[in-house]
Order: sequence, then C-alpha cells, then structure tokens
Amino acid sequence: MESIKSNLEFRKYIVNEIIYKNNLNFKNNSNISIDLNIIPKIQINSNEMIINLVTNIFEKCEENNYPFEMKIDISGYFYTQDENPERFQANAIAILYPYIRAIVSTYTAAANIQPLILPAINVNAMIEAQNKKQRI
Repeated sequence: MESIKSNLEFRKYIVNEIIYKNNLNFKNNSNISIDLNIIPKIQINSNEMIINLVTNIFEKCEENNYPFEMKIDISGYFYTQDENPERFQANAIAILYPYIRAIVSTYTAAANIQPLILPAINVNAMIEAQNKKQRI
C-alpha cells in the first residue's frame, strides 16, 4: 500500500456557503445543457494547501430559463511533505470536486426538483483554461 499512497494528504473540507434560488417561472425545456462555472483559488503556505472552489450553476436562472441557480463555495485542506506542493493542485481539485457534485445532487433532490448530477470534469483542462484567462 505504501508504494501507491499519494504524497498529498486530504485533511478535511468545509462548506463555506450554499445559495439556491428556484425559478418559479421555469418553462421546461428538455434541451437544457448544464451551465457550470468553477473558480478555483489556491493558497499555499509551506507544506499546506487550501483549495477554495466556488461553483456557479445555471447563473441568472430567470433570464436564461434555467430551473434554478446555485452557488457552492467549499474549501479543502491538504498537506504534503513534498518540496513543491504546487504540483498537486490538479489532484487536490480532483479530490474536492466530487464533494461539490454530491452537494448539488443531494440539495436538488431535497428541493423536490429533478436531482442534478454534475458531469465529471477534466481538471487539467480547467486549470489550463483558467491560466489562459488570467494571462489575457
């Protein structure tokens, strides 16, 4: 087991905020694709890393005829003895994202609407896209 154990230790996650707004004027349209915006913020202090993921789903629901809008803000706390913790950013986000997915599916089911299951994401592609936006 030690040979496959990661150098990244996931300590805990905390839900900072959940905002949910139902669109009572939603006109059902089976062709709706998931509108998802994930904003990672990363703090590294020595061997500790805090990943903050702010996820917006179906922004401006009434204007865009989405069934609801939702914002989830969570923070994950990680530790590594590696000298370069930055190299674990994608792994840390990949560890944290399933908690976002679980929160969304549980919350939407509890809101008595069709539960939404978020798609899996390519974390490396997401980070690359975020980096390109920051350079512009």
